[in-house]
Amino acid sequence: MNSIRLNENLNLNIIQTGKFKDISFSFRFLSKISQRNATIAALVAQMASDRNEKAKTKVEMTRLSDRMYGSYIDVRNTGYGEAICTEFRTRVIDGRYVNQPKIFPGFFEWLLDMIRYPLINEDTLQEAKKNVRSSLIRSMDNPMQFAVKKAFEIAGRGYPLSVNINGSLSDLDEIGVEDCMSYIEMMFDSSRLDIFVVGDINETDVTDKIRSSFLFRERKNFNTMYRVAEKSAEVIELSRNMRQSNLVLVYNPRILPSDRDYWPLRVALTAFGQIPSSLCFTEIREKRSLCYTIGAQMITFDGICFVYSGIDASRASEVERLIDEQIETVRNTQLSHSLIEASKKMMVNSIRQIEDDPMAIINYYYQILLIRRYKNKEEVIEDILRVTNEEISDVFTKMIKSARFLLKGESNHEEDSE
Repeated sequence: MNSIRLNENLNLNIIQTGKFKDISFSFRFLSKISQRNATIAALVAQMASDRNEKAKTKVEMTRLSDRMYGSYIDVRNTGYGEAICTEFRTRVIDGRYVNQPKIFPGFFEWLLDMIRYPLINEDTLQEAKKNVRSSLIRSMDNPMQFAVKKAFEIAGRGYPLSVNINGSLSDLDEIGVEDCMSYIEMMFDSSRLDIFVVGDINETDVTDKIRSSFLFRERKNFNTMYRVAEKSAEVIELSRNMRQSNLVLVYNPRILPSDRDYWPLRVALTAFGQIPSSLCFTEIREKRSLCYTIGAQMITFDGICFVYSGIDASRASEVERLIDEQIETVRNTQLSHSLIEASKKMMVNSIRQIEDDPMAIINYYYQILLIRRYKNKEEVIEDILRVTNEEISDVFTKMIKSARFLLKGESNHEEDSE
């Protein structure tokens, strides 16, 4: 990847390759996260993906897309710790495959218009609110998603961890057209912007287009990584009318991607609960049949780990005890060499496989830029391969339980009850 600093907090990153028939683009605006900002960003993403001042109906948007061989704008939001990334992504077929060697100039003008002129008015806002509201309600109806979000609210109260990146039902009705316009203006005028291009493209052409566009200006950076303060574990149970129960345990090792013990933590988590031979899967699900599903993940930029499990509510205490026992196994350096090596192999393979997907490439290198620790993926792989059992033990010793949330499945419950 060739990274070009065009201006303060305005970066162009080009991954030159002839492997794909398309040229992929990603414009990533970074802003400070809050629950209100996340809700506005969710509405903006809906409107910006849907219609444009240059194409005010869905039919006109389709026609614009057809002119560019089916290209369309996809706008989405992702949380990175203390920041929210609003991404405009698209792709266009490489001109050599359609006998259009000069496709790029016209496409780039189209792309800049799609970013700069989303159609935001009362009608499009109300439609966006309807869509965001439906999405939030659907996520609440998914027991595991709901349980994880509630556990994060408990463990991360007062921190970005508690923010739902998809928005908040309580904020929707209060947000107006001016709020959305102000958010967009803030992004375009001052948010850190990282632009990625993957494909067979002329670097000078892209650079010149951006330097002469409305995007070329000095911008503000926003912090991403942070640590949640240690606190004693908070225990909450909630009942719902459903068959399966869900247990979520949140742990706070206070380890960030910029820390030297980050990769020992990631290898440990993989062996603990991310592959079929992991401790949680084999000891709790396979040997004892105590859960329908179980796994462990990390919220990278918040420095938080969690274990999720679909269980019978009557077995919750037993499952939690066994999870704690597996943590002790890791702490006592009792992980087998074969399990550690299998975990490293899986991680390394997943990094090498990003080369098969342009957006996976962009997502990977964006995280590398935010972490500010590596120059390329080979350095990451080296750090993974050198992780030792002793380092794994040390990082799991730092794992402090900060929340336990049990969503109990019970019959004849018409309302949630705590």
